[in-house]
Amino acid sequence: MTAVETELERDLSSAVMTEGRKMPRRRVEIGEALVEQGEEGNELFLLLDGVLDVEVDGQTVTQVGPGAMLGEHAVLGGGRRTATLRAATPCRVLVLDADQISRYELKLLASSREPG
Repeated sequence: MTAVETELERDLSSAVMTEGRKMPRRRVEIGEALVEQGEEGNELFLLLDGVLDVEVDGQTVTQVGPGAMLGEHAVLGGGRRTATLRAATPCRVLVLDADQISRYELKLLASSREPG
């Protein structure tokens, strides 16, 4: 089952898409990893199309679909990816610089995904 896009993700996605500047896009084919757990990274990603598996320690823990904002944990936690994001279907993602979203909004996004 794919995780449902939150209201915060919808608001952030809308703000990013209406910003007016051209942002890089990336295609990810089935089975290809967008990012690997443990690697360094300070980009954020907005999933435009497709479904990504979220893998922790080699196990799929959830799936995310269009509209999901991803990568906030690495940006907030010292630059290391906490999960592997692998394409379950062909995907298109927007690549964002971490400074395009406020740290406050990133913290809200990260806390909305905490268990419990």
